[in-house]
Amino acid sequence: MSYTINLQHIVFRTYRSRFTIPEDSKRMMFKYIYELCQSEGWYLLRINAYLNHVHILLDIPATAKVAEVVQKIKANSSKSFSHHRIFPYFEGWARKYGAFSVSYSAKPDVIEYIRNQEKHHQGESFEDEMRRLFRENGITDVEEFLKDDEPA
Repeated sequence: MSYTINLQHIVFRTYRSRFTIPEDSKRMMFKYIYELCQSEGWYLLRINAYLNHVHILLDIPATAKVAEVVQKIKANSSKSFSHHRIFPYFEGWARKYGAFSVSYSAKPDVIEYIRNQEKHHQGESFEDEMRRLFRENGITDVEEFLKDDEPA
């Protein structure tokens, strides 16, 4: 038997970065995504959102592909919450996402970072946050990521 840890810090935004994740309703979205991950065998370590984007820390089995995991989370949650009475303006997710591998030793810091999204965004916009995360992870085409795109 093989043993793996594949920690991924995944970030995706709402369609056109619209502020459509209400603070008082987002826990329902988290519960839905948590249960989906659990049913698929993906271990969700932390989730949080701030108005127009979601951060997730997942331990993904070696047999799963990151792109397929993200697509399934986005497609299922988008279908469930688009124009839902609790998310009346939610139109779904943008197609693009960021996924950053996380070392086991950095796991507590990433969990804390995700936990503190509300506080964090008092001083940094989503766009600047993504520029920083892309730069820290060696990805150079952040501006392409930030352009409006089709819904997922």
